[in-house]
Amino acid sequence: MKKFIAISLLSLVSSVSMAATISLPDYLIFTAVDGKPVSNKSQLEISPGQHLIELQFYELFSSGADDTNFIKSDALYWSLNLSRDEDIKVYTKEILSSKNAKNFIKSPFITLESATIKGETVKLVNHEELMAIIMKQHSKMMQQ
Repeated sequence: MKKFIAISLLSLVSSVSMAATISLPDYLIFTAVDGKPVSNKSQLEISPGQHLIELQFYELFSSGADDTNFIKSDALYWSLNLSRDEDIKVYTKEILSSKNAKNFIKSPFITLESATIKGETVKLVNHEELMAIIMKQHSKMMQQ
């Protein structure tokens, strides 16, 4: 019985420790991972491997008491091949105005930082760009 408990605890600890944490800025949220919805989080635990992460930009800007501007993007996609279980922090250029937000949505780049990743820039893609990438990969597979 003691051996069973020890093995169970070891399995639990090893499964818990095999996850990375990805943290986003306040104005980005996770909406899905590998096609499975997540509840609008800015931090996510994810296991090593290949993942398709869906994000959304979501921010409210105010320039006065009566002037508010809500900016929200369509889905933005990030293909991530996570090789280890390390914490990753995601950054963008400063987004302090609705103009900055609109520019980010037009050309969404994020920067990654972790123990082994130093300032890696990644372009997020919209749905149309994602479908084009999938079609190209599919065509290559069909030609082989």
